Amino acid sequence: MQVLVTGAAGQLGSEVCKALLEAGHAVRATDAVFRKGLPVLLDVADLLDYCAAYRLMEGCDAVAHLANHASMGMRRPGQLLYSENVTMDVNIFQAAADLGVKRVLFASSVQALGGSRTGDNPPETPSCLKYLPIDGEAPACPGSLYALSKEAGEQQLKFYAARDPELSATAVRFPALWGQRHMEWIRRARGERSERPHGFLDEGFAYLHISDGASLVAAVIEKQAPGYHQLFPAAPDPYLSMPIPEIVRQFYPGVPLRVPIEEMKCLVDCSAIEKALGWKPKTTGLFAEQ
Repeated sequence: MQVLVTGAAGQLGSEVCKALLEAGHAVRATDAVFRKGLPVLLDVADLLDYCAAYRLMEGCDAVAHLANHASMGMRRPGQLLYSENVTMDVNIFQAAADLGVKRVLFASSVQALGGSRTGDNPPETPSCLKYLPIDGEAPACPGSLYALSKEAGEQQLKFYAARDPELSATAVRFPALWGQRHMEWIRRARGERSERPHGFLDEGFAYLHISDGASLVAAVIEKQAPGYHQLFPAAPDPYLSMPIPEIVRQFYPGVPLRVPIEEMKCLVDCSAIEKALGWKPKTTGLFAEQ
C-alpha cells in the first residue's frame, strides 16, 4: 500500500515510517517542519491548508494521521491549539473521503478520557473513569482544550465512518510514548512514590514504548476491519511502582471493577486489540528498577 504519514518528523512519526517500510509499504511523509535522517523523503507542508491535504494524499491507499499540536503548555494559546488541531483533522479526513482513501488512522490521546485529576487534587476528588481496567471504549472525559480537540477528532472520524461502510477508521488513544532515554524521568517520579504521582491519575499510569506504538499503527493500517474503532494501547505494567490492587484502592476508590481487585493484573485491558489485530506490546517492564 501507499501510506501517507502526517507528523512524520515527530518521535512516533519517524518510527511509523520505519515500521511501514519494513512491512513492505510505500511511504509518503509530511510534516510542518523539516527533519534530517528520516528513512523517506519528507514533504514539508501545512495541513491547515486543505489544498495541501489533497495534494499529499492523492494516489494513497491509507493515511496515518499523527500531525497535531502536542498537548497544552507549549506557548500556544489553548484556543489556537484547539482550532488548529480540529482544522488539520477535518482537512485530512475530508480529503481522504473525497479521494476514496479507505484506511484512516488518527492519533488521539489518552488525555481524551483522562480528565484533569492529578496528585495535587484532594484525595476525595472523584475519578471520571466509569470502570477498570480501562479499554478503548472508555467514555471521553477531556480535561483541557488539547484533550477536547482529541475528542473532537474522534467524533469527526466517527462521522466519516458512518457515511462510508467501506471505511476503516481507527482512533488510537496513545498514552505516554517512551523510550530508554525517559527512564531517568520515571525513576524520579517513582522516587516520590504515591504521595504526589506525576501526570493525570485517570490515565491509568499508562505508557507504551515508541516501537510498540509504531508496530500498532502498521497493524491497524494492514488489518483493521471497516467501521469506526477506538483503541487504547498500553504496556501491561503501570509506570507507578505499586502493586495494582494498592493503586486501585488508593487512586480509584468507588470506580466499578470488571474483575475482582485481587485478580486485576493490569489497569489497561488490551485484549480486544490483540484479538482483532494480533498485536500486543513487546516491551514491558520498561521502568523496572535496575
